[in-house]
Amino acid sequence: MDINLIEQFKNREIKAKNIFYIKTIEKRVAKEIVKEFHYLGTKDFMHTVSYGLFDKDTDELLGCAVFGTVGGISTLKGWFGETNENSDNYLELTRLVMNPLLNGTNATSFLLGNAIKNIKKTMKNIRAIISLAESTRHVGSIYQVCNFRYFGMSDKKTDFYGADGSKNKRGSTRDVQGVWIERPRKHRYCYILDNTLEVKYKEEPYPKKDDKLYITCCHGTKIVHDNRFDKYY
Repeated sequence: MDINLIEQFKNREIKAKNIFYIKTIEKRVAKEIVKEFHYLGTKDFMHTVSYGLFDKDTDELLGCAVFGTVGGISTLKGWFGETNENSDNYLELTRLVMNPLLNGTNATSFLLGNAIKNIKKTMKNIRAIISLAESTRHVGSIYQVCNFRYFGMSDKKTDFYGADGSKNKRGSTRDVQGVWIERPRKHRYCYILDNTLEVKYKEEPYPKKDDKLYITCCHGTKIVHDNRFDKYY
């Protein structure tokens, strides 16, 4: 992308619609830009539809918004009191990524806002879109700009990690060396397309940009103490 155009865009001398276009892209294409610019890298994600932000002059892919099925019956039940039988009525924003050259601009909100408009037109069955913002990284300001509603933070949960750093997925931990570590909590956002829909969580005021990030482990030391065996990992 032309650096001069980026500067003009950052200075609001050019509108997003004049230099970008948006179209649906395949998952394999979305995975490439997610791998390059998103902190989760190559980790797989649920995918139903993806929208890419492209440079009008070069057709360069600059960002993408990925929407997938909502993960798990417990999530659907918690949010909407629904079962998996109705999972086709909901989407989750599973990835949102932008080329860092466009940081400090409204390119991401332009992409996300227009992606949602397209979903409204083409996927009439969708009642709501949820998104979870990692509280150790940000408060979800982009969702606030795009008129998502805020429903507080996810419940506290813990995982058991053994002395070798591996996560114990199941089984007794009674005699196993290791520690229980709290998962990072997430900010819950929802864009409601069906105004008759009832969200089970309580709506709350938006968190602020300068709110302290929610650090869950080790107070930044990267060292944990196993009280039962009096060991440090």
